[in-house]
Amino acid sequence: MVKKGVTFLLLIVPFFAAIAVQAQNSLGSQFKLLPIPQKIELQKGTGISYNTLTSFRLEGQAKKPVLDDVLGNLEETSTAGKGTVVFKLDSISEFSSPEGYILSIENGYVTIIAEGQAGLFYGAQTLSQLIEDARDQKIAIPACRITDYPDINYRAIHLDLKHHLDSLSYYYQLMDRLADIKVNAVIIEFEDKLKYERSPVVGASHAISIKDFEELSHYAHDRNIEISPLVQGLGHASFILKHPEFRELRDDSISDWSFDPLNPATYDVQFNLYLDAIQATPYGKYLHIGGDEVGKLGMSERAKKSGLKPIELQMHWLTMVCDFAKQHGRIPIFWDDMVFKLSNLYETTYDPSIPVAEVEKRWQENEKLLNENINLFPKSCVYMRWSYDHPTLPGNLKALEWYKKNNLSAMAATSGQQIWPMLPREHSNFQPVKDFSRITAEQNLDRILLTLWDDTSPHFETFWRGIYNFGLFTWNYQDIKMDDAFARFRHRFYGPKLSNPAYAFQDRLEQSGKFWETALIEKGDRDNYPKEIHSIVLPAVNEAGSWSAKNTAKLEAAKNQVKQYEATKKIISRALQDAVRNKYALEIFQQLNELQVYPAKLLLKLGEYDKAKPGDKSKAAKNVKDYVQSFDALRKSYEQLTTRTRVLHNPDDYVPDQNHHHHLANGTNNSNWMYVYELALNRAIQEQLSN
Repeated sequence: MVKKGVTFLLLIVPFFAAIAVQAQNSLGSQFKLLPIPQKIELQKGTGISYNTLTSFRLEGQAKKPVLDDVLGNLEETSTAGKGTVVFKLDSISEFSSPEGYILSIENGYVTIIAEGQAGLFYGAQTLSQLIEDARDQKIAIPACRITDYPDINYRAIHLDLKHHLDSLSYYYQLMDRLADIKVNAVIIEFEDKLKYERSPVVGASHAISIKDFEELSHYAHDRNIEISPLVQGLGHASFILKHPEFRELRDDSISDWSFDPLNPATYDVQFNLYLDAIQATPYGKYLHIGGDEVGKLGMSERAKKSGLKPIELQMHWLTMVCDFAKQHGRIPIFWDDMVFKLSNLYETTYDPSIPVAEVEKRWQENEKLLNENINLFPKSCVYMRWSYDHPTLPGNLKALEWYKKNNLSAMAATSGQQIWPMLPREHSNFQPVKDFSRITAEQNLDRILLTLWDDTSPHFETFWRGIYNFGLFTWNYQDIKMDDAFARFRHRFYGPKLSNPAYAFQDRLEQSGKFWETALIEKGDRDNYPKEIHSIVLPAVNEAGSWSAKNTAKLEAAKNQVKQYEATKKIISRALQDAVRNKYALEIFQQLNELQVYPAKLLLKLGEYDKAKPGDKSKAAKNVKDYVQSFDALRKSYEQLTTRTRVLHNPDDYVPDQNHHHHLANGTNNSNWMYVYELALNRAIQEQLSN
């Protein structure tokens, strides 16, 4: 987008520039808008109190935007005056965007002017945030003029339904929250959680109907959110190919991972699924067709006889599905990793250990492989350049440059949740989200997606900090420091009091989660469901102190984790008292804190048992057994809380994927996958102590 206001700003004399900065800082000390508007100017005169507004008026061609709970009680009036919000459509010289708006508050008068209905809606969202902050802190909203528009036009989050479903009401609440922070798109990865009508066997028995998703799409559309579908194809096809009816469509007969791209019946199935997904998302502009991580493509007899190279097979499939999407009025989106894997360049896009000189060398040698196959690349496709950890790497930037040079559309994809169990890590992946948002804005890529993967199925409430960071940086990129961004999130999401650093608990939980992940494991991890469970060795009965000596470092870390747990518990308890909204998220974190400390406390009790003198051994054993038996109540408390919104158990007839990825959340049809190491070790302890 061209920022027409930039030229105007350069002409402002330094005095008024300083006033503008001071105005924004003054407003920001108590009013923490998220995302931050492009320009805030304090005005002369009086503002309004949080309960001033009683009505709204529509002028010209303006239609009433959907108003949230804060403004929902306003009644329409035919006369403008104090206490009335005026919504007006008009052209605006400072910018050209249907989502832009000017919000003016002065002497009791409130006006929102925009070039499109979306701008009126977003102006109302900003006004709601101002009123929220004024109400929560019992202060007045100062007279001000806010000029605002997005840096990036398409700002989407990814809703992955692979291994879970939430209640429909939760998805409606999700749309309200996204609208509040000006995220304007959702890409839903349906997998088998859509009740497909043309291929009903693919939809799980507890899947959501097409009609229900249609109605959700209408609700989102009214809030300027466009829902588009993602139906994986070619690779990641286990949710389809696990069914006996489709076994003959496999590229490799012993794997449900990928389709045979040369089997005509492949497209009959895929197109039927696409048609249902399109019907479920009536306002969607895009059709995400997947296509990533295909691996050993070309295993089928058809592929072997064809003599086609893997890149030709990949692009044959891509051309077929892109043509279908185009015929049905959708723009296809394709995960692009195979493009670079099959050209020997993929490692340069994600591996920071490769020296810059080596990256240059590899591109000089292998870019020709891309260029040789350029005629195979569908021009109608959007190539989603996904980079979750290091988007600033030279190889990733070169990939974006290559698309631009060859007139192919590229779209950025960052991530707020990868395969971290329990909750997101790396400060909700703050730096990569920030970096790729900046790159997208600077390079005018125009579109960006925040992926939120469900492989380890943390509760969606744990994702919101990452989503708010995404909203913050994709609407109006500024070089905001992490602590300031997190304070703004807590202020906006929970309430003004929680912006204080004393309430910062989520990074503490992230750190604790790292110990929880490995504390009970001798070999393996919690990223994937284990083929074999290798829990820690238990103390021997007749070798007092030997086990503790071998596990000195782990026991010391466990002590520190218990201290961390106690500190985190106090912070969350105080936050629950002082929060004015979204307390359910705090309750989720509170229960996760209880779960993550279980291994640390168990290790310490095992250490006490190990060191106990013969006369005290029985008592120490009982303490261990009692603690192990308390796990059921701990698990029950967590699950009673999460099932308010989430379906934790698959139905009895559910067929899990059989593929090689072994996602943690695919390990069991009940919720045992989350506690797989706790349950295994608890059984071993009970058996040993009983003997």
